[in-house]
Amino acid sequence: MFRGMSTVVRIIKHAESYEVRVSRFFYFDDNPGRRSINNRMSPEQAEDEAKKRARTERKRLEGR
Repeated sequence: MFRGMSTVVRIIKHAESYEVRVSRFFYFDDNPGRRSINNRMSPEQAEDEAKKRARTERKRLEGR
């Protein structure tokens, strides 16, 4: 797992169903000094990783 990334899984009850929602968070820090201490990505890295994940999920859902 890439540092500065976490996954949250939730079960949400609706009137007649349950929804499973998986959220992936890509944490970043604008400050390079703090970023090295808290092991977070730069904003650009976090955006790139989020876009890669979105593409992967779209392909998976489309059956490619």
